[in-house]
Amino acid sequence: MKYLVFIGIVLLSITSVSAQTITIKKTYPMEQKGFHPKFNSNGNLLAFTSESYTGLDVYNFPDKSIVKISEEKGAGYQPVFSSNNEKVFYKSLTYDSRLRKEGVKSYDLAQKTRVEMLEPRRDMKQLQTFENGFLVYADTKLLKATIGKTAAPVPNYVWSDGNNLNIFKNNKIHLLNPVKGANGYIWASLSPNGKMILFTAAGQGTFVCNLDGKIIAELGYLNAPEWYNDMFVVGMQDKDDGHFVTGSKILMKSLDGKIEKIVSASQHIAMFPSTASAVGKVAYNTIDGDIYVVELEISKK
Repeated sequence: MKYLVFIGIVLLSITSVSAQTITIKKTYPMEQKGFHPKFNSNGNLLAFTSESYTGLDVYNFPDKSIVKISEEKGAGYQPVFSSNNEKVFYKSLTYDSRLRKEGVKSYDLAQKTRVEMLEPRRDMKQLQTFENGFLVYADTKLLKATIGKTAAPVPNYVWSDGNNLNIFKNNKIHLLNPVKGANGYIWASLSPNGKMILFTAAGQGTFVCNLDGKIIAELGYLNAPEWYNDMFVVGMQDKDDGHFVTGSKILMKSLDGKIEKIVSASQHIAMFPSTASAVGKVAYNTIDGDIYVVELEISKK
């Protein structure tokens, strides 16, 4: 009964989205070049890196300063900010007897100090912010790393092992295969309310399912998708000639598929969006390494 009630609430919420409209208020470039931008939750900080994820910098919007976080290989791959936005957690890449290993370090933005949180190890998935630290699946275990002790319960955590979606919930790991015939899963993430999973099924498109793997929304071709809020998703529609990217635009879509808006400038080959719904922002990089910030508004018609 609880399951049916939840599905009803989700469908009712999705239906109400159709009465909204997306307005682009302003688009502007940032002075520094970079790739793979990543907002913090407040939208006042933006991490960025190189095209190959080497190095990591953070731009502070209020004082227009840039902090050099790291120059290490892999440091720019899916970094996360702490829940209080005082620290950045990022990966460090090493090779041991030709075996790739990843560790995790933290950088305190105020104190400008680094701490090694996890020593390099094999098969590490994406980081997820947790209290004063993070969660990460590595070496067949879900690891919790925090600065200081915390009594907070471990929340849901999702990742892909290639063939399946995986979710850690109720202290157990559950395998999900929501799209039959999929050749694997990538770009999996939990919704802000923690009740839905956004993911791309290889060769099938991008979808949203509930925590039991039941499909809620089919979003079509939308790569590198990110949640904007619980009702909207942003991703890129890129195309190539088999060798080079020939075009790409950033698209915002509602879960019901009835609202769709291109948020990138028409002259840009725009890729890898990041969102900050708290301040109505989307950031992306162009193929040439220019970072643009879009300010937008979602309002009722």
